[in-house]
Parts: sequence; structure tokens; C-alpha cells
Amino acid sequence: MNKLFRLGAAFAALTLTGAGCFGGSSTAVTTGGIWQSADAGKTWESTSVVPTATTLSSLADVDVTTFAIDPQDSSAIYAGTASNGMFYSLDNGASWQRPEEALAKTGGIVAIAISSKDVCTYFVAKADRVMKTEDCGRSFATGSYIESQAKDTIAAMALDWYEPNTVWIGTTAGDVIRSLDGGGSWSTVTRTDSAVTALAISGADSRIVMVGTKNSGLSRTEDGGTTWVSFEKILNKDFKSSDRVYGFAQNTDGSVAVMNTQYGLLVSKDKGATWSGVSLISASGEVRIYSVAVAPDDGEVIYYGTDSTVNRSTSGGSAWTTSELPSTRAANALLIDPDDSTHVYLGSATIDSK
Repeated sequence: MNKLFRLGAAFAALTLTGAGCFGGSSTAVTTGGIWQSADAGKTWESTSVVPTATTLSSLADVDVTTFAIDPQDSSAIYAGTASNGMFYSLDNGASWQRPEEALAKTGGIVAIAISSKDVCTYFVAKADRVMKTEDCGRSFATGSYIESQAKDTIAAMALDWYEPNTVWIGTTAGDVIRSLDGGGSWSTVTRTDSAVTALAISGADSRIVMVGTKNSGLSRTEDGGTTWVSFEKILNKDFKSSDRVYGFAQNTDGSVAVMNTQYGLLVSKDKGATWSGVSLISASGEVRIYSVAVAPDDGEVIYYGTDSTVNRSTSGGSAWTTSELPSTRAANALLIDPDDSTHVYLGSATIDSK
């Protein structure tokens, strides 16, 4: 048995028998939670166990919104949820824990970002605030950033891998906001024409930042935010509806970046300066893609998730293999193990059809 599943297999029977869930009544584990595959998505195993002081519980009925992995320790995985706060695993996802801070274990989590230089420092973005811990989650500064406008929310966050005191957030008002001192102070760097949906810092050069928006496409800076270029008209000319951006993924060195849009997937091999379309199994725009991931050590390995499948390419998108989801919920988050691209984490979630 794969070493990553030895502990998880011991808990699997408990989750399958309907252990208690967070946020609702007990349901079959196939409805949601966190899954792992050790064979590139051919088979999946539920790994949603949460040990407590007296029993074992399950997050199998939780909707997962985002994943993060410790840059220095691939066994440390973080998961954000739609309404049940964050969870973390220190054993490759075999079991999950919750922080003590009430604001970290309740409500929706937008993004989690871990420092590349200090394993105990990470940031957690919620709709109304950014929280920071410097002691591995034992305590949090819960007001690193507070969104003061009630009608606006935080929609994205990214942490500079080269200078981890530099934090970027994007809001539904279209503001791109940055802190240069680890969340101590913040300033607006630029404003986009529509709500920010995604942020990515190039793995090749952290001065290159890509901002995805709801209706005005991609904006990009090469100088850390001093000047910006809009790609809306450039890309929408050849890739209709690419002005609606859902997210980004890239490999560790930033040599391959993938942008998830309403058009479909676009790929860049020059740090986001130019983009080309990726041939998918279905015609562009026909199927909503909810998640995308690029193998950290191999930019040719790409996964994307829909409401019913996980699709994998080992050729940069020229050919795909498909596997059915183990859950009735959509593949809302994907994470690839940096040590083995056939080992994949899947976070499932119920998607609002509106």
C-alpha cells in the first residue's frame, strides 16, 4: 500500500459508516469532503477523518474551497472550506485537525498561503479579513487586514515566495491591495474594471503578478505593481469569453502557467506574456472547469476538474485521460503532490448553479 494511505485506510471504514459531520447531519462520504488518488485519478480514497479528544469525526459533508501545501514540507496540507473554516493535515492528508482560533474554524475561507521561509508562518484570507499566525496556528492575529466596505469582500490572496513579507489580496470591488511588512500595513496598488477573482505570483520572477477578474480579463505587472498591462482585448479577440477568469495554476519554477477562464484553459510558457489555447476533451466553453493544477516538477502534467470528472494530461494538454469523480459534488479544488505527480488531492464542493 502507498505510504500516504496507510494511516488513511485505517480511518476509511469509520468515515464510510457515517461518522458525525461538521455543519450538518451525517451523510454518505461520497457526497463531499477530501479525497486522494495515488494513481493519477484512476481510484480515489476518502481522507476526511478529524480525530477529536473523545472520538473520530468526519469532514465528509464539508465543501472544500481551496488547498495549500507547505513549500518546505509536502506532508503539511491546508484546506479551506465554504462555511466550516480551515483544516490542516500533518500526515499527507491521512487525518485532519482544526486550529483553536474561532475565526479560523468558522465561516468561509478564500485562500491560505504559507511562508516559503518559515513553516510556522501563514496567512488565512476570509471574506472580511486576513489573519496571520507565526506559531503554526496556535494563535492568530485576526485583524491583519479588515475589509471596511460591507458590500465588498476579499476574493483572492497570494504570498510572495521570494519575499514572504509581501502579501497581495484582491477584492470584489476590483482593488488589488498589498502589504510589504507581513500584514502590518496595506496600500492599494491598482484597481481593475471588475471584481478580482484570482491572483498568482510567477514562480519564475516574483515581480510578475497576474490578476484575474470577473469580467475584464487578465491584468499583469512585471515590476511588482508599478505598471500594469490589461490583456482583456488581446485575449478576448482569439479566445472568446476569456475575460472571465476563474483561477491560475503553475509549476514551481513558473515556466508553465495555466489560466482557467470561461473560454477554457489558456497556457503561457513565457511568464504570462503570451497565451495559447489548450485543447480540451469538450469544446471550449461547453463545460465549466472548477479547478486546475500543474505538477510542481513537470509543467507538462496538468489536471482539471469539472462537476463530474478529473482530467489529466502528461503532454501539456495535447491529450487527456478522464476519470469519474468519487463524489456527487464538483471537483472544486485540486492539489498535486510535489514529490509524485500521480498523487492528487481532491476537494469537492456543492456548486451554486446561479
